[in-house]
Amino acid sequence: HIAAHADQLHATRIAPGQADTVIGCDLIVTAGDEALSRMQPGRTRAVVCTDVIPTSDFSRNPDWAVDSDAMLKNIQAACGDAVFAANGIELAKALLGDTVAANMFMLGAAWQRGWIPVSLVALDRAIELNGTQVEFNRKAFLWGRQAATDLTAVRQQATPATVVKFVPRERETLAQ
Repeated sequence: HIAAHADQLHATRIAPGQADTVIGCDLIVTAGDEALSRMQPGRTRAVVCTDVIPTSDFSRNPDWAVDSDAMLKNIQAACGDAVFAANGIELAKALLGDTVAANMFMLGAAWQRGWIPVSLVALDRAIELNGTQVEFNRKAFLWGRQAATDLTAVRQQATPATVVKFVPRERETLAQ
């Protein structure tokens, strides 16, 4: 929740259809029923990390599969045209050496798009006050801002790194 004054924040949860901006750092969660119910075309904007993070079902079910394209389409249906999607985890690992940078990367993309009503000075001060990996978080935020304006250039800068990337199993026919 973000508001100009604390007394404007009345609820602990966002009501259905009332999210202005969603920063989805986990595609499966962002495309889930609860998150989708908070979105509304014409109102909600979404910055979505498209990397698939396997759930615990993957370890118990060798046939576990996920349709990331369908999940992204569901998010786009819930938000209309106001969706920015990027493989933030993979890019964060390649650019900054750690997947944890994906969260700040996605926040930077949302801010650059004008979807976060907080000044750059205030966000930078929050990073500083947090006191944890300040320069690392500033760099991740900056890369996210760049991605929001030129994702292709950011992908080109992301030099190949040793990244373990989860690729869901394709369903094969008996003949295959």
